[in-house]
Amino acid sequence: MTLVVCSSFLSYSYNLYSVVDCCPLALNMGRWSFLYVILLYICTVSDCAHESDRVNVPKLKFSRKFSNHAYNSTGTSYTKNSQQGHHDEPTYPVILIPGDGGNQLEAVLNKTNVSHVYCTKQADQFTLWLDLEELLPLAINCFTDNIRLIYDNVTRSTHSPPGVTMTVPGFGETETVEWIDPSHLSFGKYFVGIVDYLVNRGYERGKSIRGAPFDFRKAPNTEAEYFKKLKALIEETYTLNNNQKVVIITHSLGGIYGLYFLNHMAQSWKDQYIRAYAPIASPFAGAVKVMRLLASGDDLDEKVINPLVVRPAQRTYPSSAWLMPSDKYWNASEVLVITPARNYTVSDYKEFFRDIEYDVGMEMRKDTKNLIYDLTAPGVPVFHVHGKGMPTPEQFMYDNIFEFPDDQPHVLFGPGDGTVNMRSFKAFLKWRDEQSQPVEEHEIEQGEHLAILQMPELHDYLYKKVLQSS
Repeated sequence: MTLVVCSSFLSYSYNLYSVVDCCPLALNMGRWSFLYVILLYICTVSDCAHESDRVNVPKLKFSRKFSNHAYNSTGTSYTKNSQQGHHDEPTYPVILIPGDGGNQLEAVLNKTNVSHVYCTKQADQFTLWLDLEELLPLAINCFTDNIRLIYDNVTRSTHSPPGVTMTVPGFGETETVEWIDPSHLSFGKYFVGIVDYLVNRGYERGKSIRGAPFDFRKAPNTEAEYFKKLKALIEETYTLNNNQKVVIITHSLGGIYGLYFLNHMAQSWKDQYIRAYAPIASPFAGAVKVMRLLASGDDLDEKVINPLVVRPAQRTYPSSAWLMPSDKYWNASEVLVITPARNYTVSDYKEFFRDIEYDVGMEMRKDTKNLIYDLTAPGVPVFHVHGKGMPTPEQFMYDNIFEFPDDQPHVLFGPGDGTVNMRSFKAFLKWRDEQSQPVEEHEIEQGEHLAILQMPELHDYLYKKVLQSS
């Protein structure tokens, strides 16, 4: 077969084969071969890659021990915590909480059994999310088996498969939330645009701008230790920056993680430590797009990936169940999924999970539905930035050709940012009547869910409106 390694980085889920924006390399061979991997590697570091995609180290993986050397969003090297460009004194320090898939995950393997004979049983610490090599054909089957979760109906919690130990690297630093792939290729950009912008204005990585990565597969009901660490990080950052209040900047799933955290903190603590809560593209009432992921799998916006291969892992994430549309913002007359046999609304989740033969999903939905169900006001100033003008999945339709649930459905679109529906974005506006602190909204035209993180309009708004205003 002929494969052209050429694609673009899209939203929410990551375009995992886009190692360069467009590399005109055609491979007339089977894709899972040693020569394929070598050529793909050459493609990423050679002259066929765009200038902005080159890296200055001859390997796809960085050391997992963070050095004092890193790369900015253009691939240019810098010394961490150095201040470049225009040097202002930071007014308010920043904590970054990423979204679904927005930080790296590492794993250690010590397995006695594997799902396929070619999968590795033993491995020292390595990057599981996100490493391009893990998503190659055949390898993706091993990836799916390693990253899935197992639900315990007694403890109402999840854990990794036997022999898999997962860790979240880089807490308190920015490296693992700036880039979701340690290789620093362009498809792995995440918070790097915001961090570079602020560093150029006097902020310091690890001091006045810090990351709070988490296991995005899980929901807050089982993550008490993470929230203890987050509280301590905020207090430490406050102290490190001359007792300046902290701004919490989040993206996507991180926005509702941040809301859950603030809802569980005393008002006196928030008054002392929090300057503002600035969610970006936050799905306050869920997103219809998750229904397709649960039913048919998500191909990670890469057509060479079979959604049915990754579906067994995607279904096991409590965060996916948490992101299902809220019945406070969608009513029982609005059909989300159409099939020849029956339709599904927000009132039919039990039947939906039964019919996709994943009853565990309903248990996870029960565990997570009420975590922020009432959308209680956070009690701090709010500045929500989100995109608009992007066709966003609003309804999925299966038929006798594209069958439920194992085929990809037809999609009917509505307003939003390509991933999150507009009504979910705007659910927070009720806080204007529920708290004395300001509640503001800023919409960015054509601000696609993930691409918005690199948009100058977002950076300028956060800096001038949130970080500099008194």
